[in-house]
Amino acid sequence: MDEILAARTAVEGTATCVVLRHRDAGVLTWALLRQIEREVLTEVAAAGQHGAQVLAMLRAPAEMGYPSDDRPVSFQGHEFVPIAFNAIVEAWNRGH
Repeated sequence: MDEILAARTAVEGTATCVVLRHRDAGVLTWALLRQIEREVLTEVAAAGQHGAQVLAMLRAPAEMGYPSDDRPVSFQGHEFVPIAFNAIVEAWNRGH
């Protein structure tokens, strides 16, 4: 469990930095959220502190059917918000 918490902390910190690079987009869309998620998880993985299986647990599972289009992100109607998505949305909202 400590491993997952450590990975979550790394994702949250990295999300803040990655979101700053995309701030000029203005609106967080599903496509941008997914792009940021890829960048965040790639950077966290590159640091070598967390295994691929642990990071996969923080990613949005394809089975959940989250959109990947240019509509603004809204989790209304979704019962589960993946850790990486949550970290990104929180970082995005802190910037406004």
